[in-house]
Amino acid sequence: MGRIARELAKRAHALGMNIIYTDILGKAAELSDYEFGTQDDVLAKADFISIHIPKPSDRDYVLGAEEIATMKDGVYLINTARGGLIEHEALIKALDEGKVAGAALDVFPTEPVPADQDAIVKHPKVSVTPHIGASTGEAQTRIGEEVVSIIVDFFDGK
Repeated sequence: MGRIARELAKRAHALGMNIIYTDILGKAAELSDYEFGTQDDVLAKADFISIHIPKPSDRDYVLGAEEIATMKDGVYLINTARGGLIEHEALIKALDEGKVAGAALDVFPTEPVPADQDAIVKHPKVSVTPHIGASTGEAQTRIGEEVVSIIVDFFDGK
């Protein structure tokens, strides 16, 4: 579980949520406060699924029609990681059928979303943000500090 997922898990746990996570990339260490499971375990048990991974190069989607079909009915999906992790056509179908209760999306395969592909952003059960998931006060402070450091290094001849 990476830094962003750990921070989300900490906050969700503080709100009384049980945390189950997986690591399809094989990089996360097990965390004793939370339940570790396979991707199938997470899909079958979770009420909320939040994705925090880079897009794998070995597949088109992490969550396509097959994976969505195995999810708990009424699940909520959150993707602030990368566009293209969720197959939007399958998600729209699952939203229309009630399999997925709602989705929050901050990223899309193509940004801005082309007019001929905007059914997902217009769906009444989808909340959309304009790819600003990382625009927290802390993130903006770090960006400012990095810019200052680069400018100082430039004038110091580094």
